[in-house]
Amino acid sequence: MTFKDFKLKDYIYKSLNDLSFTTPTKIQELIIPKVLKNQNVIGKSSTGTGKTHSFLIPIVQKLDENLNEVQSVIISPTRELALQLYNETMKLLKYVDGVDVRLYVGGSNRDAEIKRLESSQPQIVIGTIGKIKDLGVESNILKIHTCKTVVIDEADMVLESSELQEFDSLFGKFDSDVQILTFSATIPMDLVKFINKYLDKSELVDITSNEISKDSIEHVFIPTKNKSKPELLYNVLTSFNPYLALIFANTKDMVDQISEFLGEKGLPIVKLTGRLEARERKQVLKRIKDGKIQYVVASDIASRGIDIEGVSHIINYELPEDIEFYIHRSGRTARHLFTGTCISLYDFSDDRYINRLEEKGLKCVYKVLKDNELVVTRDRNFFSKKTKEVSQIEEDLHKKIPVPKKVKPGYKKKRNEMIKKQLTKMKRKKIDSLYHDRLHKK
Repeated sequence: MTFKDFKLKDYIYKSLNDLSFTTPTKIQELIIPKVLKNQNVIGKSSTGTGKTHSFLIPIVQKLDENLNEVQSVIISPTRELALQLYNETMKLLKYVDGVDVRLYVGGSNRDAEIKRLESSQPQIVIGTIGKIKDLGVESNILKIHTCKTVVIDEADMVLESSELQEFDSLFGKFDSDVQILTFSATIPMDLVKFINKYLDKSELVDITSNEISKDSIEHVFIPTKNKSKPELLYNVLTSFNPYLALIFANTKDMVDQISEFLGEKGLPIVKLTGRLEARERKQVLKRIKDGKIQYVVASDIASRGIDIEGVSHIINYELPEDIEFYIHRSGRTARHLFTGTCISLYDFSDDRYINRLEEKGLKCVYKVLKDNELVVTRDRNFFSKKTKEVSQIEEDLHKKIPVPKKVKPGYKKKRNEMIKKQLTKMKRKKIDSLYHDRLHKK
């Protein structure tokens, strides 16, 4: 199949040619015809599969360029993603004049927006739910009741960052026959509730199957072996020359610590977290887009919803607690037809986590840093072999630190912390001896 099979408008084909789009991706092939037939669709796909154009192309195709009213509303979880959606929409409209597309996100000039809305309405609305609700429901100056198609992009994130009541008031403005398109990489319980309430006649298009990652991503795991983790990170980064490396940590504080350490080492670092003001985030993303940045230290805000082009390497300084976030992080590389590498620093305590990834079908490659080069090791078996011994150690510690008959409030938590602390020390000692034995055998 090619895009010619969709019988699109001539100006869309010109735009697609500029974007070098000739053959639709799997999700585009499945979803575009359904959207053109005005069907409600729930699209479930991982990052980098082309879902954005699976709804933008048919929205532009169905657009009545001469009808000056709101025809489509696209809801985004973040202002950065909303801006990306706006830019991609404008690329599709490059060869047609007069189409009114407006971006509504926080931090913009509200008075100017209201003044412009009083004189005319946009044809395509793109924005965050809070802003659209403000203008379309509370102020009632944005006339979204004429909308024919609503898109909820990254739906699990939208619901995560807002209350369902906001959807109740917003969707109350749309006609009952409005077309609703929902896209999400995962479908958590809150989204299921939303779907059951609003999208009972939607067709699920799921192309995630059982694949946890694309074949074009190499997943490399490097043991810390009780080394200084910041030093190991620096040595790994300087062992190759990434085009653009995204370094992930689990907290904003850790992002700050990593940035400070690498900055002192002389690496040109920028941070990308929720602490940045809108203007700062915009400036950082522009510098990244312009190719002026090589290393970005980020929290998980950057792993979802922000399409940063040219990411050659993902570095997990810390493995995220939720495996879904590992998938989203790694999906920031190998976009479109490119390949990429996801490198994770792991400790013995991450053994079960990696087991779960492998059980889900992830192909893990184990490497160590040797002479400033990443070298493949045989496997991770020496961690698995010590499982029974570690279990016995843990059982012994529980016997050694029993629960008294009369306990003070908070003692259980304190006891568990004591056991965990001692267990960690004993595990480290055991792993050290295993490494020592292996080195001497060589």
